[in-house]
Order: sequence, then structure tokens, then C-alpha cells
Amino acid sequence: MSSAAPSFSASFANTWYSDTAIAVSDCHGIDDIDDLYDVAIIGAGLAGLSAALHLAQTGARVVLIEKYNIGDAASGRNGGFCTNGWAGSEPAIEKLLGPDNAAELNALASEGLEWMRARCFSQSYSACQPVNGCLTLSLFADDHLPIAQSELDDFIKGPRYKSGSVDHEGFHFHPLNFLRCLTAECLEAGVTILQNCPVLHMAEDTPSRTLITVGPTQTSIAAKTTVITTGGTGGAYFKQLSKLLVPVQTFIAVSAPMPEILAQHIPTPYAIADTRRAGNYFRKLPDGRLLWGMGISALSAPSSAYVRRLALQDIAAHLPEMAKEMVAAKVGIDYAWSGTMGYARHFMPYVGPLGPNSFCAAGFGGHGMNTAPIAGKLIAEVISGTANRLQPFHAVPKQQTYGTLGKTAAEAYYRMIQGKDRLKEFLA
Repeated sequence: MSSAAPSFSASFANTWYSDTAIAVSDCHGIDDIDDLYDVAIIGAGLAGLSAALHLAQTGARVVLIEKYNIGDAASGRNGGFCTNGWAGSEPAIEKLLGPDNAAELNALASEGLEWMRARCFSQSYSACQPVNGCLTLSLFADDHLPIAQSELDDFIKGPRYKSGSVDHEGFHFHPLNFLRCLTAECLEAGVTILQNCPVLHMAEDTPSRTLITVGPTQTSIAAKTTVITTGGTGGAYFKQLSKLLVPVQTFIAVSAPMPEILAQHIPTPYAIADTRRAGNYFRKLPDGRLLWGMGISALSAPSSAYVRRLALQDIAAHLPEMAKEMVAAKVGIDYAWSGTMGYARHFMPYVGPLGPNSFCAAGFGGHGMNTAPIAGKLIAEVISGTANRLQPFHAVPKQQTYGTLGKTAAEAYYRMIQGKDRLKEFLA
């Protein structure tokens, strides 16, 4: 029997990941900081942790500053899918940036996927519980998807799905445990990590040094170079980046355990997502639960109770027979939360220099599990002088999002896409 989800903002709700996570490594206190760091990284999500690790491995003195606990933001609250590509489609990227840049970005996305795979499937990251395979489904017959509707019963019992394909390179995993394993690796490499340490102010003290004031103690941290990896927004201390991104929420629910029901209706170990821009993504969890991802909003911050109701309605709309069995067995939703992602208007992240001694990696748009770590690596290469592979990102245009107007436009765009999808399905 499911417990009721609390009626507070889903942005701060407890997650299945946090309740099943491994222990947190001991990070540093404010009294542990050095007088001067080579690099200060602000934001300890996947991009920030990757940059910190790669820099520390070159011998750099690195401090990583996180406003909350590591994993409280999107990098530790997402669906746990790791697949190739970027948030933007390949044709859209080629149209935006040209074929040469698109080809380089495709190679980088693949490199990021392989970096994640190598760690997730290693013994030291076994707590990530990775499972090979991701299944893409379409609500329409699609000649580009080789699995016909008549064959889909081997994977899922859902009458609305008409075609699909399996990605054997992709996998799904426990993203919060991955962050905790990566945090431990960073600490072992010598990175200073500060949690629950909001940045209050940043300013150049000299042309080669930036002072970063952090709370709650109003302590100053000095660094030669800064890297902003704050994901959904640039933060109040770097409004230039915030103006380029729209923070968008997506919603996740996790059912009570129901292994027998899942075995009958979703007889595949693969993670599953459909082809709609604002579609669904879901997967079976190791303890017999269903993780169900859905919806997008740039304007609202719904409660966990609302996300719970939405999930039950959404499951019934796509897997009606399974939903009936859930009702009969009194299986409900035990967890319901949201995560905030940063989207640019063109769906591509901003990766590269912000100033003479400042860099950023942000705006991965819901496809950051492979792209964020490679972006962090690329920035580390430039700072350490070992390589410079940022050229394709120089072509990414910096497009203003215009605050509330941009949020409203993003909301309208997704509602339009949803309407088109419904009409297309009705007419099919």
C-alpha cells in the first residue's frame, strides 16, 4: 500500500534516490580552505564534478562550491537515463552550427557516454546499479524505427505505442549514487569540496585573481580561474548566464513495489522513452518499483500531491491495463518530485569562456548525463593547457531568453507541441 506524497513543492520533495543512496563522503568545512586555488568551480553537479576531477588529475588546486548538498539538483534527481546525443536533434544541430561542428559534437557526445559507461560499470561504482539498454517508442508507425507494433509486446503492453527501437549503447542507473561515487573520487584526487555554501558575491581582486564570497560565514575564497556549472540558471552572482537559459521543471513519480505487475506489463529490463519532445520516460527500479517521468513546465512549481495525481493519470493513459491492476492491488505512488533543467532557446548548452579567467558549462536541457561530464572535461583541458576542443561550442549563438517572457514562451511552445502530438495521434 502506498504512502501519500506530501503536499509541498515537488522541487524540494524527498526522492527514491535519496532513500536508497549510499553514504555521503565527508566533505570539507570552511576552515579547510587554502589561501589561493588554481580553479574555483561553482556548482557540484555532473559538469562541475567532472571538471574538478579532470583538473585535479593534472595537479591543479581545485575548490568545488555547492549551494546545497551534492545531488539535490537535477544531476541527482533525474530519470537516470544515459544515452548518446544532445538535447537538440542531429538535424537541428547541423542546421544551427554546420556539418563540421555537428560531427565534432556527435563525437564528443559519444565520448561522454563512454566515460559514463566506463565508470558506471566499474567495481568502484557498483552502487550505481547500471542496466544496459534503452528502448525508444513512438505513438506512430515509423519506418525509421525497426520494431513494429506486432513485436512490441515483447517489451511493453501499451496499445498506444506503434513502433520502437533499442539502443544497446545506452543504459540506466542510479544518478545520485553516481554523484556520490564521483564525489569520493574527487576527494581522493585532492579536490576541496564545500557543500551548503551559497556564493554571495564574485569580483576580480586583481586581473589574475577572483574573490568569491560564500555564506553563511561571509568567507572569501581566492582563485585564479572560475568555472560556472550551475545547471538551470547562472545564479544571482552571474546574471549574464541566467539571461541565456530558461529554468524548466520536469516531474518524476515512483510507485510502490509491484514486481509481478511490472513483469507482466513491462517485460523488458530496458529504460523506455517515447519520441515526443514533452513525452514520457520510465523504467523499472531494482526493488520492483516503476519510475515514471512526465511533463514539462517553465511557469508552475506544483506540489508533490499534484505530481502524484498526474502520474497516476498519465500511467492510465498509456498503460491502461497495468493501471487497472495497480488500482486493484492498491498500488499507489510513494515518491513524487520535480527537477529543474536549464534550456537555451536552441537546446544547446553554453560551454566555454565567459571572460579572461572565467568559464561556464550549463544548459544541457535534460540530456546531461553524457554531455555534462564531457563538457567538464573539455573545460579542464583548456584550463590545464593540455588541449582545446571547444571550437564547436564557439559557434553556438548566445540567445537571450528575456526572463518571464522567455518562460511564458517556453510554456506556450511545449503546450503547442503537446497539442500537435495529440492531433497527430488522433488523425493516425
